[in-house]
Amino acid sequence: MQTSSQAELAEAYRRPEERPTRRIEGFAVAGGAWATTVPFPSPLAYSYSYALRYPDGLVIVDLGWDSDEAWHAFLAGLSRAGADLDEVIGVVVTHAHPDHYGLASRIREHTSAWIGAHPGERAQIRVDAAERRARLAEITDWLRDCGVPGSLLAELDGELGALDAVLPTIEPDVELQDGVPVPGTGGALVPVHTPGHTAGHLCFHERERNLLLTGDHILPKVTPNVARRPGSDPDPLRDFLTSLGRLHRIPDSAVVLPGHEWPFDRLSRRVDVLRQHHHERLAEIEHAVVRGCDTVWKVAEAVSWARDFSAFTPRSLRSALAETSAHLIRLAEEGRIRRSGCGPERWTTEQSDPTQ
Repeated sequence: MQTSSQAELAEAYRRPEERPTRRIEGFAVAGGAWATTVPFPSPLAYSYSYALRYPDGLVIVDLGWDSDEAWHAFLAGLSRAGADLDEVIGVVVTHAHPDHYGLASRIREHTSAWIGAHPGERAQIRVDAAERRARLAEITDWLRDCGVPGSLLAELDGELGALDAVLPTIEPDVELQDGVPVPGTGGALVPVHTPGHTAGHLCFHERERNLLLTGDHILPKVTPNVARRPGSDPDPLRDFLTSLGRLHRIPDSAVVLPGHEWPFDRLSRRVDVLRQHHHERLAEIEHAVVRGCDTVWKVAEAVSWARDFSAFTPRSLRSALAETSAHLIRLAEEGRIRRSGCGPERWTTEQSDPTQ
């Protein structure tokens, strides 16, 4: 069964006939649980923010993009749930990407709520200009290591200004740990550490309501981006596949509330699809190396995508390179290929044939 990566979906949605034309603003999930769709500038169109009511007040799971439109959508979602901002006692985030964490600055400005995240998400946050410059320099070096042609490297570098503008700057107040219930939830909301998409990614199991909030770890259609890039763990695909196994105890009757797209159930079926996707992708990438593709760029250029690789935008190119790199690292750790050198890295097998 084929699935789409976030890079592929981003390219597909650039075609006008495939862009979303409307979105549901929000809906009740279960007793005392509500979802709000928060818009952000992406082909995915929106992310979800979830509000869960407990005796002491509301705990929010994920926020949304930092814009006036997103903030107004978030506030409207609280209003539809019969709540207001003063009732929010805490916010927990699955991970600190801007479409899940961007509104943290407004939450801190307008409420006394604490903000919680896994300590592994600190790598996604840049609190001052020096840290931001360092991150952008790391990305440039990484692109060079991927073997990006010089003619394109300057273009990708130039686009990094847009990334700099949305890097999160707010540090969480509370460190959330695997298996330790979230404060203020009476033990009902439990973090599950699921690294892969990011090093500190968390899912949240709401045991009393039989809900699993998965952020970007598991989505119903899109294959989550598992990427090796600055700030990631050394072997993110290993982490991701291991993390899928950590959810085996969640019953298939649980309603899965993802960070994008739509809720679903029968979690085990989706886990099986994701495992098979990565099994097939590893084989495809290994075959590209056997054929003589010896840099991340050349491998990414050679494997299949939803659209022509040459038509990718700079943002989608970075995503595709990072996904390809994660699979190459996994293959190397399994002893199926070898890595050598830097600037760029080189990938080979015993059977590599550059004439193919």
